[in-house]
Amino acid sequence: MLCQTPPHAVTRRALLRACLAGSTLQTLVGCHSTPPPTFQESPSDGVTMYLIAAGWHTEIALPIHAIHGPLRVLTSDFPGSQYLVFGWGERNYYMARTPTFDDAMRALFPGPAVLLVTPLYRPPRDSRSGAQVFEVGLPTVGLDPLSNYLWAALEKSGDATPRRLAAGPGPGSIFYAATGTYSATYTCNTWTAEGLRVGGIPVTSTGVVFASQVTDQLRSLSARAALTASQEQPGRTSPARSTVLE
Repeated sequence: MLCQTPPHAVTRRALLRACLAGSTLQTLVGCHSTPPPTFQESPSDGVTMYLIAAGWHTEIALPIHAIHGPLRVLTSDFPGSQYLVFGWGERNYYMARTPTFDDAMRALFPGPAVLLVTPLYRPPRDSRSGAQVFEVGLPTVGLDPLSNYLWAALEKSGDATPRRLAAGPGPGSIFYAATGTYSATYTCNTWTAEGLRVGGIPVTSTGVVFASQVTDQLRSLSARAALTASQEQPGRTSPARSTVLE
């Protein structure tokens, strides 16, 4: 999606909140009582990935050199790019140029998914003005699991290559058919949080529906890192090394 909140996002978000009212919302609230994931310092041998949040939507961005395994084949579709941004969502709504109220309503019910891959030629912070961009320290051991997670999200054609559906909304971006089912309780933000968890970032996807439930976890990691650093080195004035930098 574009970095600024699209006009229809507010309507869709309101519909989603209404859908989650009652017992479903109580279930999600109950999830917040679980202990937060254990914080781990960003390893020195890791790489920087990015979490991009714009309006109700979150995406994962990886530098080209950090894309491993079968997913590497996807880089040939985006020559010259420095980063690839991966955004998962409800197929009909995400691909609609001008989503309607009916599109928004249908997106609340289980339906097919799509993966939008967008090339960036500059760092995400410079390319996505107006979005929240988090730099996330990804451990090296998390590169393969995350790449495999993204690869598994791509529906394959008969020749085992990702199945293209259409050009995306941004320059050079492409919509690919995706695996999984989008619903009111498993959204793009659930998918993003699960990708972070698979990559070794101590977050949870349980109960995650809204973008703020992902970004709040990253801010919490950063705050805990700063607190840990201040306790270990009282009087330290330089910024703490953290898994997350906003």
